Amino acid sequence: MIYDFLQTCNTYDKDFYTKEHFASTPCPKCPAIGRFKMYGSYQRYVMYIADGKIMFVPIDIKRIMCKSCKSTHAVMPGDIIPYKLLSLYVVMLLLIACFVEDAPVLRVANKYGLSHQIINNYLNVFSVFRSRIHLYFKETSPADTPLEYDRKSVAGLIKKPYIIFQRGYVLLNRRPCFMSKFLDGPGGRS
Repeated sequence: MIYDFLQTCNTYDKDFYTKEHFASTPCPKCPAIGRFKMYGSYQRYVMYIADGKIMFVPIDIKRIMCKSCKSTHAVMPGDIIPYKLLSLYVVMLLLIACFVEDAPVLRVANKYGLSHQIINNYLNVFSVFRSRIHLYFKETSPADTPLEYDRKSVAGLIKKPYIIFQRGYVLLNRRPCFMSKFLDGPGGRS
């Protein structure tokens, strides 16, 4: 996957991309740089926030192919979580509502039209991995990271800079989306 952190799910346009956009982009599979051709697109459903509402719509994801190794790569918007239905903004909205604002899960579920099971799943996985997320912040910004790593303080760390946070993780660790690693649960993709 190749991330475009200038695009989000609600601004993403597959037709925006041309070959020139990838002139300095390295291939994730081989050492070639900028050797891509347009390869088509595919449709995937995602939940994202638009006009203060959670939207569930399909978006067309651009695909490119490396001319050197013939591998294909999806060009993803910066707030998408690979293999997940909810975008990063929606997940963060749920975490902040439940942990930072202390709203009950059923109230959050009713407000956003989601099932309480989906919300509880994300909350539970976040709780399981919160010490790792806290450690990530201690390594990248030690002065701003509180000593305790309870759910509220860790969720508060990522309250504002969602895309900056995700971009930093991707660049630092050269892995897909930060949240996909933690939200896949034990034994998940990394």
